[in-house]
Amino acid sequence: MNPVAIDATSIPSDPTGAGRYAKELVAAIYHLDDRPAVSLLTTRASLRLFALPPRGNYENLIAAPNSRPLRLLYQERSLATIAIKGGARVFHGLHYQVPAARGRLRVISTIHDLTFFDNPEWHEPAKVRYFQRAIRLAVKRSDALIVPSHATAGRLVQHFANTPPIHVIYHGVDPILVPEHGGDEDDAVELCSLGTIEPRKNLARVVEAFDVVADRHPNWRLRIIGKRGWKTAEFDHALAVMRNRDRVSIEGYLEEKELRRALRRARAMIYVSNAEGFGLPVLEALASGLNVVTSNRSAMAEVAGGYAWLADPDDTESIAGGIEAAAVTSRTPDEIERQVAWARSFTWERAARQTTDLYHQLLGE
Repeated sequence: MNPVAIDATSIPSDPTGAGRYAKELVAAIYHLDDRPAVSLLTTRASLRLFALPPRGNYENLIAAPNSRPLRLLYQERSLATIAIKGGARVFHGLHYQVPAARGRLRVISTIHDLTFFDNPEWHEPAKVRYFQRAIRLAVKRSDALIVPSHATAGRLVQHFANTPPIHVIYHGVDPILVPEHGGDEDDAVELCSLGTIEPRKNLARVVEAFDVVADRHPNWRLRIIGKRGWKTAEFDHALAVMRNRDRVSIEGYLEEKELRRALRRARAMIYVSNAEGFGLPVLEALASGLNVVTSNRSAMAEVAGGYAWLADPDDTESIAGGIEAAAVTSRTPDEIERQVAWARSFTWERAARQTTDLYHQLLGE
């Protein structure tokens, strides 16, 4: 009988953002020797992300249909019953959803960000309606909430007058690579930007800023790495009117091995998102020794810890200045070592231990 059920049924098979969180956290919890026994609930489509060899009481259950409408109904009506039958007394929803028929379950919900409330225009209308409702219910139904940053905790408190206890548990980092060579000042300079092409990632303004610096540096190139998302008209227009369009490449979603290869010669990583609950690409790039340009707002400045160039995401000239500074600045080995040490102090093991401490607390252990 497994006293903890972890709900990963909402995680897509090609994970980014919250999907990366779920994949890495589940694996880290699995490797803890003192964790409680766990039932992990998934769909068949996402099973490959979480399939782990048998080790103690860690059961991987295919517990929801792949079809999104059926899955949402199943989450609401059936997952709690399945968890309770497996012996669960604590239910942890990794992606906002909390079941209605909770029975005697103690419930934890992870709230990744509040942009569905703060900036609904960045998202598809159907998702706004769904996730606003899901977050409200998670706050109402949960015994505890997990958020990935103090910035997100602050937004949560501003939106909801009454919340259960909020626990800030940072994500961990899996360094992408340590660049072998970022190019000398006179070499062709490659810059990269990571993220799904959608309004929140602010990529339209990033390409506008790159156009500014590219006029002054004819040997610089920008690679945008990320799948095409939604509401891309502004980005498409910004790309179409660039003076230096031939120096921007759209790479699409890359698997980890391809991503390592794509970033190997990067001089700097640009991630000037409008808002993030955490900003995992920033931390991974810092842990890899890259120069990083990121936003001066929400969780990104918190995660960067003073080791990135901060830019105003609303100001093209500010972003351009950050890009140029990051691309031309050479840092000493000691400076890079301190940056890497800061970023690598964020570990998935720590996140797993803090999460399982909360499980034990709610189990009364």
